[in-house]
Amino acid sequence: MRLDDAALLERMFYKLSSETRWRRFFMPLDNIDADLVRRESARLAKVHPEREVALLATVVEGGREEGVAVARYGRMGDGDECAEASIVVRDDFQSAGLGAQIFDLLVQVGLARGIHHMILLTHADNTGMIGLVHHLGLPYSGKYTSGLYEIDLRLADNEPPFFPFSQH
Repeated sequence: MRLDDAALLERMFYKLSSETRWRRFFMPLDNIDADLVRRESARLAKVHPEREVALLATVVEGGREEGVAVARYGRMGDGDECAEASIVVRDDFQSAGLGAQIFDLLVQVGLARGIHHMILLTHADNTGMIGLVHHLGLPYSGKYTSGLYEIDLRLADNEPPFFPFSQH
């Protein structure tokens, strides 16, 4: 994620369905003020490298770059080995494997930076997100609370990160 990606995030937000917005942000956002979307997009594009990682997948549509998926984590409190993670994929790119790919890359970056746990919060009926975590093949535990599912994805006891394009 770069600072100048705020416009991509803003345009991507408006291409998310009501359901996808609800699943990602936990509130209805159909009538949100455009200035608030612009400010939040700018805030989310400012990544603090020591504490956060944000990956943005893009495509070229109509001759311009557009965001289609974002995966991010932020270290939690003083526990630098634990991070809260999230992902959103634009509706027209869901169920094509992009979410699994970008989230797997986020996990690899987290491992390389000393993250041992990623905490994800999702709606209890979000089978796409729960399936994505299960598909990763990493150990995890989950607990249901008030219609939400908190997933603790354990990274530390696994293989070291492998970046296929950085090795000969």
